[in-house]
Amino acid sequence: MFNIRARMSTIYSRILLFNILLVIILSLAPQLIYIHYFSTAYNQEINRQSTQDVNKLKYAVDETILDRVIRLVNIYFSDIPSNEVLAYPLTHDISGNGYKIAEVSNFLTDIPYKLNFLQSVEVWYTAGNVYINDKYSSYLDSAGSLKSLDEAWINVLRTMTTPNRWLPPRVTTPSNTSVITYLSNIPLIDSLANRQAVVAINIKESAIHNLIQSSPTDGEVLFIVDETGKVLVHSDSQWVGHNFSQKDYVTTLLQHSESGTFEASVDGVQSVVSYAKSKYNNWKYVSVISIDTLYQKSKQLKHYLLITTIILLTVSLLFSIYMTHWANKPLRSIIQTIRNLGSSDGQEKHAKNEYTMLHQVIDRVSHTITDLNHQMETNKPIIRDKFIMRLLQGDLDQTDPQVANMEKMLELHFDREKTACMALKVFGTEGIGLKNEMMIQYSMLQHVEELGDYWLCSTMDNAGHIIVILNYSNALDKEKIHSSISQQMKGKFVLGFGNEYDHAYTNIAQSYTEACECLNYAFIMPTESCIAYEDLAIAQRKEHGSGLQIIEQLSVAVRNRNQEMVFSILDILRKALVSGRYHIDYCRNTVFDAISIIRTTAISMDIDLERFLGYDIRDYGRKMDNVADLTDWLTGVAVQIMEYHTTNVTDDDPGTALERQILAYIEQNIYNEISLSSLSEGIHMNSSYVSRIYKSVMGSNFSEHLAGIKMKHAESLLRETDLSIKEIAAKLGYTSPRYFANVFKENFGCTPKSYRDSLES
Repeated sequence: MFNIRARMSTIYSRILLFNILLVIILSLAPQLIYIHYFSTAYNQEINRQSTQDVNKLKYAVDETILDRVIRLVNIYFSDIPSNEVLAYPLTHDISGNGYKIAEVSNFLTDIPYKLNFLQSVEVWYTAGNVYINDKYSSYLDSAGSLKSLDEAWINVLRTMTTPNRWLPPRVTTPSNTSVITYLSNIPLIDSLANRQAVVAINIKESAIHNLIQSSPTDGEVLFIVDETGKVLVHSDSQWVGHNFSQKDYVTTLLQHSESGTFEASVDGVQSVVSYAKSKYNNWKYVSVISIDTLYQKSKQLKHYLLITTIILLTVSLLFSIYMTHWANKPLRSIIQTIRNLGSSDGQEKHAKNEYTMLHQVIDRVSHTITDLNHQMETNKPIIRDKFIMRLLQGDLDQTDPQVANMEKMLELHFDREKTACMALKVFGTEGIGLKNEMMIQYSMLQHVEELGDYWLCSTMDNAGHIIVILNYSNALDKEKIHSSISQQMKGKFVLGFGNEYDHAYTNIAQSYTEACECLNYAFIMPTESCIAYEDLAIAQRKEHGSGLQIIEQLSVAVRNRNQEMVFSILDILRKALVSGRYHIDYCRNTVFDAISIIRTTAISMDIDLERFLGYDIRDYGRKMDNVADLTDWLTGVAVQIMEYHTTNVTDDDPGTALERQILAYIEQNIYNEISLSSLSEGIHMNSSYVSRIYKSVMGSNFSEHLAGIKMKHAESLLRETDLSIKEIAAKLGYTSPRYFANVFKENFGCTPKSYRDSLES
């Protein structure tokens, strides 16, 4: 009996020892390997995430702001018709032309409204030595104007010795806004001796700061430094402007040209530093995060896994002891018990959970790699879009081998004989988002490709028009294309076709310009949704007309509250402009002159038009799509002014009645000799009484008021007639042409000759 018990005890001990060792080996070893593998993979993922934050910041700032700032110079200062306002002073001295200076200043003011990350745009033109910033501060290079300017800043522009340059943050006045400035010579690559202008584009420091604030993870610090180590933007604004070049880790990253990651002591804390260089300048995008923060989650996870392993091992050992205790049975039962132990549901489930967790880690790493590859692939459409835009602008040389390689890489198959451009403007797309605009573009291209033997590519230009380059062999069926687009578009649109040419890069640029001109002429062709350039007959259109003489009667009609006359004048104006006889620039100037006359008349009638209507009619008029809608709207504005004036001023008001009599007499006799005596006699009043009350009724004394009206007629005669300046002076009652020129310059800021020359140019 004893031998049997001893033998059983020996078997029990051996089985127990074997089970314990087996449990330890099978449970502990895989868990330790798994913990090591998982921790390593997790740490690599954390390092990759740190680097990815820097790259995301670099992409956000480079592509969203810097790229668009650099392109802005080419967009607005290139020598194309739409850039006439800013390009004209590059080769002409406008220092004495107040009208041109105001026009450039207003144009520069509009640019930040389109790009909300800009504070302002400033230009120094070498021709005439003219500095212009915005519509509130336009100065000429004179001793008087320099006193009101920051002379140090002007010297920065004048002494610009490099093609372009980025300046550190500075505070502008009077807005007291921190900006980062990009300076660029025009032309960029020419010698300084041939420099025509220096453009200063001021970027809001807060715009870049907002991008930084939206990027960092918990405990991470992001900032941007220039090549000297000066902080341009920091997630903590108090460090902006400080120089970090004395910090060891900043010195290290400044010595490297591209990007990387390293560990360093930052303010006494061991940290991981990741950096990437901007592709547009020498800025470095930097991420700093302490090692403790970076690896905190990894350490916590490792501790959790170790505790879990110990618990599982303990449970397994207890279970093994318990099962071995019941193994004191015949050997067969022991073997069966071991088999049952190996195939238990709990063990299978445990193995399955381990496999699932490992599989999830591998999947996560794989997905990260796939995402990175996808982001790299997405850059290809951006390069393609920029290439097409440069092609449309005529910036590419077809004979350049690099251009041919780019064309092949971007899959641009210009292998057919004919080429033409079409431009599509869709109305009512404001606010629908870039994604929906692109959906309109892709849907249209798909249908056009199905119409015939066309190969095409497209982009969206800076004006928001969809531009399509068509390459084909047979004739271009414009009507069929227009019909197809009409079926897709639910709203209003205009389609413009440039002329057809033999395929060449220069011909593509020419056809693009013509297609855009068609969209421009859509303003005076309200009933047309398809316009071909050859049908415009631009060479036969007049650049001047008699429209100003007609619309000047608007002021009299509104003052007299003659609605029928207002309707008639604006109807005549609309019919004249849509008749096809006039150039688009003249038509636009004419309707905006009409808007100015309505506004000036309202002001003279003591009506605060902006407060009365709730908007500025000049800005509202520029947004109108066509001249028909504009004249209908302007008629409504005039009616509102007349009705307002009718309800607020009665005919019993002697001042108002006298004002109308004086204006009517002067307008009827403007080309005759007019004196205070003849005026008083004409309105049947005593001249002494008229002299005494004239300023209170008309706002100025008789001489000043009469001179102002004569100058308005002088401007009209200079614009609309070929009379000499001497003849115009005599027609308006001035015996001395020199005195006439002085009065004109006091009113308009330039001499009559300069004014007429500006119209001809």
